[in-house]
Amino acid sequence: MNDGLNRKNLRNLIALVLIFVSVVACAPSVKVRSDADPTVNLSNYQTYGFFSQLGVEGDGYSSLLGQHFRQAVATEMNSRGFTQANGPQLQVNVSIGSKDKVRVNTYQDPYLYGGHYGMYGGGMYGSPWGYGYGGGTRTTVHQYTEAEVFVDLVDSTKHKMVWQGVAKFTLTEKMQQQLRETVYSTVDKIFTQFPIAAPESSN
Repeated sequence: MNDGLNRKNLRNLIALVLIFVSVVACAPSVKVRSDADPTVNLSNYQTYGFFSQLGVEGDGYSSLLGQHFRQAVATEMNSRGFTQANGPQLQVNVSIGSKDKVRVNTYQDPYLYGGHYGMYGGGMYGSPWGYGYGGGTRTTVHQYTEAEVFVDLVDSTKHKMVWQGVAKFTLTEKMQQQLRETVYSTVDKIFTQFPIAAPESSN
């Protein structure tokens, strides 16, 4: 009876550990990086505008996507003292790149071959981890989409990029369903690396 309970408890513990590892591995995380022209001081610019057609407004993209990005970027730029204007000093472009990938996880499954686990005389017997008892392995295959969002600031007069912020993340179904929230969250993370910080809220 005790052997059966020990075996069941251990099996449940291993299952919980594997589920936790799987959830952590699949949880979306955003990695942000940026690059800037070292010869340019962004505080010398006061106005900005958007490309007439953003990279995210091309064929194959939702018409709402461009609107969300324009509003999210405008929020970040305005909060830093920039003003949106015609004939701006800075022009903003937003583009997206994506790749379909496959993640393969292989882990030990000691119960795959029906191993036994128990205690006898203070010692372990029939352990699936014991000598000559290799157990088995289980492999899972997970397909996912890796996306990158690029926010580029271009000097309108010199026609050269002065700053770029990039966010890289795994695109989930939930993120696609909550498009506006995803866009605002992504742009917010990108601008954490902008050289000019937004003033802290008084609330």
